Amino acid sequence: MGVSVDKVVRASLFRGLTKEEMEKVLSLGREVKWGEGETIITEGEVGETIYIIYSGSVKVSKRLTLAQFAEGAGHGEKTLMQMDTAEPIVVGEVAMLTKSERSATITATKECIALEVHGADLAKLCDSDTVLGFKVMSNLAQILSDRLRKANRDIVRLATALSVALG
Repeated sequence: MGVSVDKVVRASLFRGLTKEEMEKVLSLGREVKWGEGETIITEGEVGETIYIIYSGSVKVSKRLTLAQFAEGAGHGEKTLMQMDTAEPIVVGEVAMLTKSERSATITATKECIALEVHGADLAKLCDSDTVLGFKVMSNLAQILSDRLRKANRDIVRLATALSVALG
């Protein structure tokens, strides 16, 4: 096995899983590395993988302009957050679950090491071991809920600031 349980045990994806269940998930993946400044995930690309980054730090950013206007108007980007691996970081879950476009760009700000798991492999495991599947999907739902809650708070702050600015 490429990645040991002790490196990712604190990842939110593994909350409530036994060591054996974690090892089943780990056996699906492979270790990947990125150097400082390298792009891990690119906003707009279709993706079907999830990454559990257990070493390094990343920034999460979004484009500020629509793709059709980016060439002429410049390609603005806004950093939404910086994260380090005090606890492993789970990214790529939205595109993995929906087989759709990546919702943000993730860039290594310090060398990163992660476990990469393909969604199709994870789905097969969840189908074959429904208890494990329920735990993993519950954890993914919690991760998404936490991020949605934060995004809603940010929207309210921005709307408030805009209201104040517009007077």
